[in-house]
Amino acid sequence: MLGTFFLLVLIGLWSRAYYIQIVQGSKLEKEAEDQYWDKKTAYGKRGEIYDRKGNLLAKTVMVDSVFARPKRIKNPVRASRILGEILELETGTIRAKLQKKADFVWIVRQIGDVKSKKIRDARLKGIYLIEKQRRYYPQGHLAGQLLGCVGVDNKGLEGLELSFDKYLRGSKKKYLQCKDAAGRLIAPGQVKRDLSGKDLKLTLDSTIQYAAEKALERAVTEYEGKSGSCLVLKVDSGDVLAWANYPFFNPNKYRHSSAGCRRNRVALDVLEPGSTLKPILVASALQEDVCSKNDQYFCENGKWTICGEQIRDTHEYGKLPVHKIIRYSSNIGAGKIGLELGKKRLYSYLSELGVGKKSTLPLPGEGAGILRPAVSWTEVDLVSASFGQGLSMNSLQLAKMYNCLANNGVLKDLNLLKKPAEDTEKDVNKRVFSPETANTVLKMLRSVVEQNGTGTKARIKGLHVGGKTGTAQKAGSNGYTNKYTASFVGLFPALNPEYLVLAIVNEPRGSHYGGVVAAPVVREVGQELLAYKDDLRRTYVDKSEEVEVQESVQDKKNYFQIAPERNQKAKCVDGLDMDKVPNIKGEALRCALEKLAKRGVLPEIRGKGQIVKKQSPSPGSPIKESVDNTIWLTRYE
Repeated sequence: MLGTFFLLVLIGLWSRAYYIQIVQGSKLEKEAEDQYWDKKTAYGKRGEIYDRKGNLLAKTVMVDSVFARPKRIKNPVRASRILGEILELETGTIRAKLQKKADFVWIVRQIGDVKSKKIRDARLKGIYLIEKQRRYYPQGHLAGQLLGCVGVDNKGLEGLELSFDKYLRGSKKKYLQCKDAAGRLIAPGQVKRDLSGKDLKLTLDSTIQYAAEKALERAVTEYEGKSGSCLVLKVDSGDVLAWANYPFFNPNKYRHSSAGCRRNRVALDVLEPGSTLKPILVASALQEDVCSKNDQYFCENGKWTICGEQIRDTHEYGKLPVHKIIRYSSNIGAGKIGLELGKKRLYSYLSELGVGKKSTLPLPGEGAGILRPAVSWTEVDLVSASFGQGLSMNSLQLAKMYNCLANNGVLKDLNLLKKPAEDTEKDVNKRVFSPETANTVLKMLRSVVEQNGTGTKARIKGLHVGGKTGTAQKAGSNGYTNKYTASFVGLFPALNPEYLVLAIVNEPRGSHYGGVVAAPVVREVGQELLAYKDDLRRTYVDKSEEVEVQESVQDKKNYFQIAPERNQKAKCVDGLDMDKVPNIKGEALRCALEKLAKRGVLPEIRGKGQIVKKQSPSPGSPIKESVDNTIWLTRYE
């Protein structure tokens, strides 16, 4: 009996060993690996975005996110109440998440350091914090719609962040970490290669961008416009120096913004160009020898009926030469030139200049505009197209056409990305107008501003300025409405342009004329360009005139020697020199960040906690001498 008992026990042990080793062997082996090894995924940091001068426009920082493992929470009611108070969320919403039958659930993504510390101090079982990447835009709303935004999953949602998402976004790699029985790391895994995304350098100049946004905001606000846009181009290269949209959009707060605020109007909004198309019409007619600048056209004393449709001018003009048709912006004169040019040739030039085609810029959702085939044009369509009605284009297409005139008739693609010198030589340049034709039209545009034309409000004392006004009546479902788009294209200087400035104000009130609403925007941006690029006055001012440009920009001389955060005029804030690194040792992290932000500095934060323990460079060091304009902080609990 005793032998039988021990035999049964032995058989039972062998059976159990067989069951564990053979039947459940692979399953238990996997569970053991899960206990000893922790699988981790390393994500590369998203690339940064800079302007042409190296000023930071977008950067990735690490912030905490809160998640829960509901199965490990013993008292979800208490945990949801505490989390609700810390995170300022409804307790019921959190409780519903904590009571889910799931192993993992997000509570809230990307919270501040203060809330993170409170959650750590609460020591709630089953509630955890994990560091995740968050996109930070140190310049606030500067070029916000162009830059776009990044979601909580580090994916580009709009703008350049979306267009270059694969280029900017870092790669990822999985690795293992060895743990002991208590879950502590024994041998942390290492990722040998750099997983970071690539940086992006734009052609934008933050200083000029700020000047354009400020001038645009003033005009839209003053005339109670619905929206506005402004472009600044460097003529010879086609580089976009400023890309302004109003209302502004701050990508740091994209979750609290409206779709209209995020809309990149420069690329997405298409509009009838109105009178801004007349110089292109005249250039095409001159190129085809249809007319000369002194040929005269009878402008019907302000009213002209063709095919049952009446065309009007704002004034009762009689005979006008071609150059005065541009100067006074006569619709009737432009219509008669268009009739002589013909629909096929006008269509050919507009198509060649890019109307109805998307630009080569990497922009999501760009509007191509409308240019119907010439075969479908009636005589009235041809006349209407001659003064910018019946077709549409976005701001980029309009600026590109004027840039062709400014480049002696050579059409160039616009650039948003800063290219190496060797790459610029590969750019395709296409001649559309002869240098003689382009120069003749540029002289006409100068007369618009300087000889009592429609653009006198764009004058800058001491500098020849060229430009053209546009006042386009907006089309509705039942024909044209009583709403308008005011625009102005300016060239600095007039005859040998170095910069092009385009301003558009949508649905202004009080006055809807481009020469009244949009021309002052161009003048203001031009004046600040002179202050920023002071070599312009030495090269292009007419020496026969005893007027100094310096008088016109005297009050702006020191305007641009300012911190890039908001170009504030103050040189001293909080009693400290704005050009030097402040003393932030022992201060709360939030206060330290506020002080640095006022100086246009984005700090690189190391360590954990809420109090700054160390800083580099030392207090009083010049900010310009710090590496990459970055302050290094070390913080502790």
